[in-house]
Amino acid sequence: MVLTLKQTAERVKRGGVAYYQLPGFALPKAILHAFSTRVGGVSRGVHGTLNLGFKTQDDPLRVRQNRDLFARTIGIRTEQFVHVEQVHGDEVIEAKAGDRGRCLNPGQYLGRADALVTREPRLALMVQVADCLPVLFHDPVRRAIGVAHAGWRGTVNHVAVKTLLHMGEVYGTNPSDVRVGFGPCIGPCCYEVGEDVYREFAGVFPWVEDVFRTGFAGNRMLDLAEANARQLIDIGVKRENLVYSGLCTVGKIGDFYSHRAEGSVERPTGRFAAVIMLV
Repeated sequence: MVLTLKQTAERVKRGGVAYYQLPGFALPKAILHAFSTRVGGVSRGVHGTLNLGFKTQDDPLRVRQNRDLFARTIGIRTEQFVHVEQVHGDEVIEAKAGDRGRCLNPGQYLGRADALVTREPRLALMVQVADCLPVLFHDPVRRAIGVAHAGWRGTVNHVAVKTLLHMGEVYGTNPSDVRVGFGPCIGPCCYEVGEDVYREFAGVFPWVEDVFRTGFAGNRMLDLAEANARQLIDIGVKRENLVYSGLCTVGKIGDFYSHRAEGSVERPTGRFAAVIMLV
């Protein structure tokens, strides 16, 4: 069941800086959440203009200025951002009150992982993406949140499921209480993968045919969001509690960075961010 989704995310622009939110995801009085764009910053060239990633060959001073701009636009301070060094894995780290301000400069991370959870208010969990799927979690009962970075490798390794299970272990979160927001990522319209990737999925998931479709040339097209949704439903998340942005990073290249469309190992594109914070 590869989904064709309408855009549900709402674009907001303040002071020249644009970002998106998911209106049906959670009550504004409970959490703050946002997906940044590439619009409104100071970076140049392939990083233009609101690049938030230090590991992109961009000028670190411009990246720091972009982070300041984005933080002010969504009503917080840069010192509240907390993030990890993402490695396309399945590790989950709990962020605590003392972690504020530890991620201000290049090379500063809470650790090597691809997901964060917390119950600390005013601590803004962040992952950075440029085609991979950002997944937001909100448990309104236990007042806990999480965020995961899920590329195809992280998806095969159940990074979203492991994030939610970690919330259960440390906070008592029940999957049936949780609302999940899927941010902008490369969509099944554009995400062509090889047979090796298909075989990885087929070796793990019994519903593999529901998240792949065949492209015009017989190629495999992967639906990252639905692949993560199916895993979360399997452990008890309610389908009605899943909120999709409906945004493809390749199709919306004017708003988002896309490694597939414009980047390379030698010349990486910029990164946009998914942020969630308990108010």
